[in-house]
Amino acid sequence: MIEQDETCIVCSGPLDEHHQASCQMCGGKFHQPWSVDVDIPQCGRIASHDEALALVFLCHNCYQALQEGS
Repeated sequence: MIEQDETCIVCSGPLDEHHQASCQMCGGKFHQPWSVDVDIPQCGRIASHDEALALVFLCHNCYQALQEGS
Protein backbone atom coordinates (compact mmCIF):
# COMPACT_ATOMS: atom_id res chain seq x y z
CA MET A 1 0.00 0.00 0.00
CA ILE A 2 1.31 3.47 -0.90
CA GLU A 3 1.70 6.24 1.66
CA GLN A 4 -0.70 9.16 1.20
CA ASP A 5 2.07 11.77 0.99
CA GLU A 6 4.32 9.93 -1.48
CA THR A 7 5.19 12.07 -4.50
CA CYS A 8 6.87 11.62 -7.87
CA ILE A 9 10.59 12.51 -7.83
CA VAL A 10 10.30 14.07 -11.30
CA CYS A 11 7.14 16.22 -11.23
CA SER A 12 6.39 16.23 -7.45
CA GLY A 13 2.80 15.15 -8.16
CA PRO A 14 1.08 12.62 -5.90
CA LEU A 15 1.55 8.96 -6.80
CA ASP A 16 -1.29 6.51 -6.91
CA GLU A 17 -1.15 2.87 -5.91
CA HIS A 18 -0.81 1.38 -9.40
CA HIS A 19 0.72 3.77 -11.94
CA GLN A 20 4.28 4.09 -10.65
CA ALA A 21 7.73 2.55 -10.97
CA SER A 22 11.03 2.76 -9.10
CA CYS A 23 14.11 4.10 -10.85
CA GLN A 24 16.88 1.52 -11.28
CA MET A 25 19.56 4.20 -10.72
CA CYS A 26 18.34 6.44 -7.88
CA GLY A 27 15.58 4.26 -6.39
CA GLY A 28 13.04 7.09 -6.45
CA LYS A 29 9.42 6.49 -7.40
CA PHE A 30 7.93 8.16 -10.46
CA HIS A 31 4.72 8.14 -12.53
CA GLN A 32 4.56 5.22 -14.95
CA PRO A 33 1.17 4.75 -16.61
CA TRP A 34 0.39 1.07 -17.12
CA SER A 35 -2.63 1.73 -19.32
CA VAL A 36 -3.26 4.07 -22.26
CA ASP A 37 -6.65 4.93 -20.72
CA VAL A 38 -5.28 6.78 -17.67
CA ASP A 39 -4.47 10.47 -17.44
CA ILE A 40 -1.08 10.13 -15.71
CA PRO A 41 2.14 11.87 -16.77
CA GLN A 42 4.98 9.74 -18.15
CA CYS A 43 7.84 10.69 -15.80
CA GLY A 44 10.28 7.98 -16.79
CA ARG A 45 11.46 5.56 -19.41
CA ILE A 46 11.72 1.84 -19.88
CA ALA A 47 15.19 1.05 -21.21
CA SER A 48 17.15 -2.07 -22.04
CA HIS A 49 20.25 -2.94 -20.04
CA ASP A 50 22.61 -4.56 -22.54
CA GLU A 51 24.89 -6.31 -20.04
CA ALA A 52 22.09 -7.75 -17.91
CA LEU A 53 19.81 -8.47 -20.90
CA ALA A 54 16.94 -6.95 -18.97
CA LEU A 55 14.47 -4.08 -19.07
CA VAL A 56 14.96 -1.37 -16.45
CA PHE A 57 12.92 1.63 -15.34
CA LEU A 58 14.61 5.03 -15.21
CA CYS A 59 13.14 8.33 -14.06
CA HIS A 60 13.50 11.21 -16.54
CA ASN A 61 16.15 12.83 -14.30
CA CYS A 62 18.48 9.81 -14.40
CA TYR A 63 17.74 9.06 -18.06
CA GLN A 64 18.64 12.61 -19.02
CA ALA A 65 21.84 12.45 -16.96
CA LEU A 66 22.83 9.25 -18.79
CA GLN A 67 22.15 10.88 -22.17
CA GLU A 68 24.27 13.93 -21.28
CA GLY A 69 27.10 11.69 -20.09
CA SER A 70 27.21 9.71 -23.37
